[in-house]
Amino acid sequence: MTTPPTTVLCLPAELTIYTAAETRTAWLAWLASEAGASSHELVCEVDAAAVDEVDAAGVQLLIALAHSLERQHSRLHLQQPSQPLRQACLDLGVSSLLIDEPAGHAGVDAAEGDRA
Repeated sequence: MTTPPTTVLCLPAELTIYTAAETRTAWLAWLASEAGASSHELVCEVDAAAVDEVDAAGVQLLIALAHSLERQHSRLHLQQPSQPLRQACLDLGVSSLLIDEPAGHAGVDAAEGDRA
């Protein structure tokens, strides 16, 4: 069994409505470059340790990233989510973003309200 390649994306310290547009633009550019770079499943390791401020818009952005990655047959894995990010995911009912799901569907069911 081969391990899918990984690439690391770092979350900013502020993941809020005030930074969502800028963060989204950077992530879309990253997704576009990754789409052409790999023809097989990619694991997107997201370094989430630096997040010290997060709101619903920031969590929604993570869900959108998880969905976009899934459409590319890839998956999202949050590395060391900070306490504020962890709490926001729990409060908003998207705790599946916090779990390394072996099937590669982290965050996909979260938008439908499933809780881990």
